[in-house]
Amino acid sequence: MTTATHQPGPALDPALEVLRRPDGSVQLGWGPDTAAVLSPGKDLDAFGLSTVLNLLDGRSSRAEILVRAARAGLADDAVTVLLDELTTVGAVRDPGGTVPVAPRVRVHGRGPLADTLVAHLTVSGTRLSRSAAYTGDSDVARWDVQCVLLADALVPDPRLVRELMRHRVPHLPVLLRDGRGIVGPFVVPGRTSCLRCADLTRTDLDPHWPQLAAQLCDRVGCAEPPAVLATAALALGELDAILTTAAPATLDRTLEVDLRSHRLASRRWYRHPECGCAAPPA
Repeated sequence: MTTATHQPGPALDPALEVLRRPDGSVQLGWGPDTAAVLSPGKDLDAFGLSTVLNLLDGRSSRAEILVRAARAGLADDAVTVLLDELTTVGAVRDPGGTVPVAPRVRVHGRGPLADTLVAHLTVSGTRLSRSAAYTGDSDVARWDVQCVLLADALVPDPRLVRELMRHRVPHLPVLLRDGRGIVGPFVVPGRTSCLRCADLTRTDLDPHWPQLAAQLCDRVGCAEPPAVLATAALALGELDAILTTAAPATLDRTLEVDLRSHRLASRRWYRHPECGCAAPPA
């Protein structure tokens, strides 16, 4: 999760192990599809390569790194090329000298998922707010968040969903269904399908769905503790993508994790022709 820690310059991804190979090259990471090997060249020998990597601790700006590398006898062009390559392959995080702003997130719901999500977000540097139930005097317009996690409710309160749509607040359902974890779809009002689209689609398949949904409204799902943790982890991963990228996996999709069958499934949701969610706000 993005935090408000000050990081003025490039830093190696701490998840990647730095390994020295016998030929003087350096390997970042050791997974077959994630590792990258940096080989010394005429412009940057093994010493220069190690020098630059040691400078990538997040405490120095790119300009400061170039100055310190020059003092060690390294050419600006060679160091710049290396920094660009590392950034391109995702081995270096470069905030460009800006201070990351703490994301604003609200967890709405009560139950094991809400508790697990809050426990993580509380220590992640997130500006967190929480609510357990929607009431008539809830003022969604004042929530001022980038995303609302609709946690635990098998079917969220339709009054809340309408308010989230009306005020264009992005929201992500996170729930437990029949012992499995469900994350999504991530709703960006006006841009994606919405939860009403999903309800209308279910009604097309089962005309009795509205009666079933009314019974499920605000009920809390149940699953074994490992499934709760896996679902929360999946949701937190999606939240991180929502806050940092343009294409989280749950855009117009739900992800379903079933630890009993060791299966992660994805389902696509489309805008329903009878839903007016694509219309501009009133």
